[in-house]
Amino acid sequence: MNNNKGFTLIEIIIFIVVFSVGVMGIMMLFFNTLGKTSDPTLRLRGVQVAEAVMEEIKGKKWDESTPNGGGDNKSITNICTEEPIDQEKKFDDIDDFVKDTNCNANAKVYSDYTSSDFGFDKLTSGFDISVKVGFADNTTSEFEFEFVNYRTNYKLIEIKVAKDVLNETYVLRMLKGNF
Repeated sequence: MNNNKGFTLIEIIIFIVVFSVGVMGIMMLFFNTLGKTSDPTLRLRGVQVAEAVMEEIKGKKWDESTPNGGGDNKSITNICTEEPIDQEKKFDDIDDFVKDTNCNANAKVYSDYTSSDFGFDKLTSGFDISVKVGFADNTTSEFEFEFVNYRTNYKLIEIKVAKDVLNETYVLRMLKGNF
């Protein structure tokens, strides 16, 4: 009477191989998921950066030459500020956010900003920020404003914030009226 209790060597080897393949699959899934855990945080920060820049621009005057509370758009000669931006006051109206020396009434300019341009370095570090400012009008029957090549009492501000790691761009648009 030979009662064999236990496992044979072959059964143990098969168990080890099957178990290790299963553990390897679970670990690969875990590490792939672990690598992308920061993506939602980066997306949230990208939107927060765009909102912070928009709030900064929203609080500025419509134009250098218009009084508080708005004014006539016939007095506007240029979308850009006539004199250079003083580093002390930096941005005092929304036209100052156009960083182009060839500004004219048709300006639709993208400007690349660094983190220090807005004064909140820690929030914006690692993000590419571009701002587009130009006259806007309602070109369709719907409430949809687009950039135009003539003067109006509206300026469209478009902010794009990009993060290379995610290969995504976050866009915010705002319409500001001269009144």
